[in-house]
Amino acid sequence: MIPPEHIQNIAVIGAGTMGAGIAGIFARAGYAVRLLDRDPALVQKGLATLDQAQQTLVEAGRLGQAQAETARRHIATPGDLSAACTGVDLVIEAVSEDMKVKRDLFARLDAACSPHTLLATNTSGLSIAQIAAATQRPQQVAGLHFWNPPHLVPLVEVTCCEHTAVATGETLMALCKRLGKKPILVRHDIPGFVGNRLQFAVMREALHMLSEGVASAEDIDTAMTAGPGLRYAFQGPLRTADLGGLDVFLSISRYLFGELNADAQAPPVLEALVSKGQLGAKTGAGFYSYSESAQQAWVARRDRALMGFLRVLEQEASGDG
Repeated sequence: MIPPEHIQNIAVIGAGTMGAGIAGIFARAGYAVRLLDRDPALVQKGLATLDQAQQTLVEAGRLGQAQAETARRHIATPGDLSAACTGVDLVIEAVSEDMKVKRDLFARLDAACSPHTLLATNTSGLSIAQIAAATQRPQQVAGLHFWNPPHLVPLVEVTCCEHTAVATGETLMALCKRLGKKPILVRHDIPGFVGNRLQFAVMREALHMLSEGVASAEDIDTAMTAGPGLRYAFQGPLRTADLGGLDVFLSISRYLFGELNADAQAPPVLEALVSKGQLGAKTGAGFYSYSESAQQAWVARRDRALMGFLRVLEQEASGDG
């Protein structure tokens, strides 16, 4: 298996928001990156997204202009899969969340790549085992789930299935640390891994309370951002329970768990919005309404806030806080 320090050449397949962002992460760390999509226009759109993300980092003082320009030169855009995969040490797939699409692509990657190449999927929760089974090298396949926006969020979930070699997981964990990310090792190939299971447990209860008229969408969001979400950015739910007292949390669990929503189906309030084409910011309406300028302004505010959080957390980690 390849030691992390021997991984030098990376291919990213899929040039959407995540693929372009992942390419930028590796390029800024000095790796040679190849970015490919089935549509050359999507590659150019992805590079524009990457440039915008890098400019955000430059304006925030987290990246020098010269570093941004150097990173950009580390990204090549080959014309086909064979050219993208020749001689690379790691391929990261970032295409649509469709199992058939991913399996078809991994079968092609398996044929196009060198025997030593590691294959990773950026899926946010599909079965790694099913994807790996499309190849002749399942021991070299793992999940490598970066979180959006990838240029700011530190978390990467390294997910191993029953076929993944221990060395593959160790290599990817070490590689992510070299990138300056905060990887976690997901030892069981469960749907949603860790991050999305936590996220959607909260989402299910939020949608239930909205459906029941308990509070408005804005107030539900405020309850999270001004309450537990503020703590979770630093210490997570389990340490929060430790500091609050496990006896207290046990007492609350005994009367509250039975009251929480446990529906196995998506709630009608979400189904209704999607059926009306109200898909959120990208269509101008979801739980909130968005003009194009309002959406851009909100994303800019979000990114400034995330960079502020990162700055504080980095200071705390270094002992300078």
